[in-house]
Amino acid sequence: MHCDKSCVSFVGNTVNILLTLERSDNMTVVQKGVRVRLYPTEEQEILINKTLGCCRFVHNKILEDCQRFYEQTQHFPSKNERIKNIVPLKEENEFLKEVDSTALQQSVRDLNSGMGNFFKNRNHFGFPQFKSKHNSKQSYRTPYNGGSADVLDNKHIKLPKLGRVKTKRFDMPDEYKIFNITVEKTATGKYYASICIETEVQSLPKTGKQVGFDLGLIDLLIGSDGSRYERPKFSYAFKDKLAQEQRKLSKMRTKLERVNTNLDECKNYQKQKHKVAKLHEHISNCAKDFNHKLSRKLVEEYDFIAMENLNVEGMKKNHRLAYSISDVRWSQLLSFIRYKCLWYGKEFKQADRFYASSKICSECGTYHKDIVNSLSVREWICPDCGTHHDRDINAAKNILIKALSVGV
Repeated sequence: MHCDKSCVSFVGNTVNILLTLERSDNMTVVQKGVRVRLYPTEEQEILINKTLGCCRFVHNKILEDCQRFYEQTQHFPSKNERIKNIVPLKEENEFLKEVDSTALQQSVRDLNSGMGNFFKNRNHFGFPQFKSKHNSKQSYRTPYNGGSADVLDNKHIKLPKLGRVKTKRFDMPDEYKIFNITVEKTATGKYYASICIETEVQSLPKTGKQVGFDLGLIDLLIGSDGSRYERPKFSYAFKDKLAQEQRKLSKMRTKLERVNTNLDECKNYQKQKHKVAKLHEHISNCAKDFNHKLSRKLVEEYDFIAMENLNVEGMKKNHRLAYSISDVRWSQLLSFIRYKCLWYGKEFKQADRFYASSKICSECGTYHKDIVNSLSVREWICPDCGTHHDRDINAAKNILIKALSVGV
């Protein structure tokens, strides 16, 4: 059902692409998540934490039952059997009746999806794991279900069992369809709701410009048109402070473990843990904000964007570069550019991971293995055509040529 509700600005909220459904001339139907800060009352906060705990309990219990069933029969119970197992669980554990029943069912559906993904593609998806209350982020999801989870106005949402929950002022499109709402508790104790909706977004005007980008650690992006985008150093700005606070936390943990003290009951330890979590959260928020702004700028400026496809996880195994690679957050930036191109009618392509873009002359197409074999060579002259190359700009030009010619 499409809702003709006028809601107001979502300041500082995160929008994540879930799916592009269809495209007309100027509009694209997409599914996206609107993330908004929650300000629950004390009673609502208690109930949210109960629901998080109950969903985690149901997930772990059903997963445990699945593993036991497999050991006995050499196959897993069906999806329907897993969901039906919630009923006897609620009879055995009365506390499960105090929370949103649809959230408990959804936790089992999510477990079913995780197991289904694993059996479809074991190379890409891992088998579902047990959830811990010590995880930095806790969340549960509740479906729209006829309006039991809904947006009331620009400062309130409705959630099952919780009722009307106050939020930070936020914006919704004029027309949208709600699928579900995910409630999340962060490591710093903040509460957020991610509202999954289907809506239309308008395409951006065409500029006729095309670009290839080479990814770097000194400059974040180097364009085939000579443009350069400086790498922000979020982690470096807080590196010393973060290291200092982490050392304090580690020392406190070591002392408490020597005397067999429960860490959850030690207030000073929890305060220090919260301080470290706040620093990590601040760094993450700064990086995400930068990547959102940069990706939007690029999508507005170019109609066609080509980039290299790096094995980021493999590169992190180089301990000399791991910190710098983690700091630049290439994967996040590429993800933002990709979905925004889909949304706004632009084109995004990635070159083959093993394409030697740095070793090919972008003018004559000759491959030179020995000349640019070392990363220390930043500029070189092609012996065949005499063209002087900047290593990164030449790589970016080759990435663009490859994307346009082969259609990678």
